[in-house]
Amino acid sequence: MVLSFFAWMYWLYLPFATDYNELGKSVVKSLPFIVFPIGFILNKDLITSQVLKVFGSLFLLTMVILNILGWISVFSYGFFQAWKENDFYHPMFRTLFTEATSLHLPYLGLLSSFAALWAIFRMFQNQKVNLFHILAVLYLIGSVYIYSARMALVCFFVGVVFMIWKMISKPLLKWGFLVVIPLGFLILFWFSPVKERYTQTVEKEWVLPHKGQQPHEVNYRYGVWHCAVGLIKKHPVTGVGADKVQQKLDECYNQFDYESYEDFTQVVYNTHNQYFDQILKFGIFGFIVFCLVLFRFFPNNFLLYQVFVLIVSVSFLTENLLDRQIGVVFISLFNTIFVISTNKRDEKNINC
Repeated sequence: MVLSFFAWMYWLYLPFATDYNELGKSVVKSLPFIVFPIGFILNKDLITSQVLKVFGSLFLLTMVILNILGWISVFSYGFFQAWKENDFYHPMFRTLFTEATSLHLPYLGLLSSFAALWAIFRMFQNQKVNLFHILAVLYLIGSVYIYSARMALVCFFVGVVFMIWKMISKPLLKWGFLVVIPLGFLILFWFSPVKERYTQTVEKEWVLPHKGQQPHEVNYRYGVWHCAVGLIKKHPVTGVGADKVQQKLDECYNQFDYESYEDFTQVVYNTHNQYFDQILKFGIFGFIVFCLVLFRFFPNNFLLYQVFVLIVSVSFLTENLLDRQIGVVFISLFNTIFVISTNKRDEKNINC
């Protein structure tokens, strides 16, 4: 029931729905949260340490191949040409990777970062350096770095720091890593396309989109969060309803008279924050239950699962991962496998 919560919360809302077509989209999208737990629980004897290890290797290989497709596109276009043309308003690397993989870049970045964290965890677990894993980590994070998936890089940083804190017992070595790694990330940030995407976002005026602005001056996310927070303040207890969130957001967006090829009438803008989305759908009490379920199996679990929950919870701050099928499959699949694996054996016997 806990593993399937993110699906049956929509079923519980059915008696209160008025737009069944909109709610139906969420119901269908969330089905993996039912399918995976049922399927794996009925076949839990098949989830052995060896299967989990093979699964991790295949996932790592898959992410390497996906990013190779992006690099093929980049070199076909011309790396130096793409580097010359790449800026905040013409993100060539992001465009080329997106076209090659057919994936929204925050999701490709998140999956790539988790694959890299899995490889690092395996080296920690085996207490030995593996050349393939090192090269895979450098390659995946280098790819995420070049197409500037900012939150994915933050998630990788959080995951690495958490693993170091938990797995290195020698104080001098632990604190050495915890000083060097943040400095390394700052240096990489300063000399990368990520810096421009960050500075352009921060330097934009924190004003609502309006007619007098040029496209590069519009702070879309501020407009989105302004509407989301405004709706939360008006409906803190009950929310606006799981079938009415986008409708209410669009009504709020209508107050903006800004017009462009990607304005609020041309593009569907969700809350870009999973926590805001949950409050708007189910109110503050639904949000509390959501968080309790998200972290239900976190305490006393094995390290890789804790890293997984951490990066998902951090990603929720800027993305509605549960609004896209790839996000639903990623979370439901790994959450189910890790939880069932933990329940079957002691932490010391889990081999990923």
